[in-house]
Amino acid sequence: MISNRHCSLCLFVACAVAYCLPALAADQDAPTNGELTIEGDSAVFLQSQNRIEYSGNVIAYMDGMRISGDKVLVQMNDDRVEQITTSGSPANFWQDVPATDNDTEAEAQTIVYLPNSGFLELNGGASLSQNGNAVRGALIRYNLTLGQLEASGDRAQERVRMRLFVPNDDAAQDSTTQ
Repeated sequence: MISNRHCSLCLFVACAVAYCLPALAADQDAPTNGELTIEGDSAVFLQSQNRIEYSGNVIAYMDGMRISGDKVLVQMNDDRVEQITTSGSPANFWQDVPATDNDTEAEAQTIVYLPNSGFLELNGGASLSQNGNAVRGALIRYNLTLGQLEASGDRAQERVRMRLFVPNDDAAQDSTTQ
């Protein structure tokens, strides 16, 4: 006969397994290094043009990067991703910066990402933030690899606006003395 204690233990193990299964399945579906995974409502492969067009709530994952929007166009060259362009209201970009909490987040009407060079272009109501710093403008060009940024306004309505995180003297002094 099974005691209440054994029943409780079995129930706990069953619940733990049921709880962990979705996480394990998600990890198996997560893209590996150099792999591009895209989900959307529809996709059209244009073989002669070597590109794929996705539409409808599209999300793309690649090497710690996530890009989403209403439409995503992937331009290929020799079976390699050359350019990812997304548009939306707004389109979004996120990239994990390894070994830090300084993720890069961006949004704009149109986002162009060149994975080989780490170049990101945000056009139309663009904003980019990282590590408490933020920039807004009509057009932002950012090299994720080099950390170089160029922003411009459209003169008629939108000027460039930057917000920089400047640690107080106590925090800066504490970090240098440790």
